[in-house]
Amino acid sequence: MNNQNISELKPNTIIGEDHDGWIKLPAWKGFQTRNGAYGARNSEEPSDGIIKTHTIGVLVDYVHLLSQAQFESIQYLTNNSEIVRDSLLNNLLKDYPNTKEIYEELMPEINSIEEYKEHLGLSFLHIMDSEKDGFAYYGFELGCSWDDEHGVGVMMHKDRVIEVGLAEESFNHWTTYDDNGTSEQEQKNWEKANEQLARERKKWWQFWK
Repeated sequence: MNNQNISELKPNTIIGEDHDGWIKLPAWKGFQTRNGAYGARNSEEPSDGIIKTHTIGVLVDYVHLLSQAQFESIQYLTNNSEIVRDSLLNNLLKDYPNTKEIYEELMPEINSIEEYKEHLGLSFLHIMDSEKDGFAYYGFELGCSWDDEHGVGVMMHKDRVIEVGLAEESFNHWTTYDDNGTSEQEQKNWEKANEQLARERKKWWQFWK
């Protein structure tokens, strides 16, 4: 099931814990092609708008599915790719003075969202397993000309930008938990899972005594 167009997936389809596929987003056509390692530019040809995707399956009854909320977000993004793209780029432009201060001479002069087309490209779309109001979060991982190593990461909910940071922000679960108000419960779940793991490890070592 890997390497397929995720916009063709139906809700509650079993996709596994991690599903790699692709999606066509015409709004990103003409930007840099960033399919190399760590979002590196791998071609001088502009992007054709076909973007690699990574979807985190939602655990239901011991299997990982594409949730209804993930399906809704994929459909929303497919139908509103220009609106989502412009919201993302407008936030980057708004944050441009801070970015310029950090990267100094490495940061190119950019005065409009259209000018980003020559300096970055979308390398991965991450469909998260967390949701809010019936729509899953998604993160955009972009390669850029001013930071070949760390790139840019943007977490979004529909056309709303939640957080902008380095590439890892595009798959930061805790950003989504903070936004939808579940961070406290998720912290408890994380601690419980680690306690269980610690108990299992203890039993493993006791077995060898």
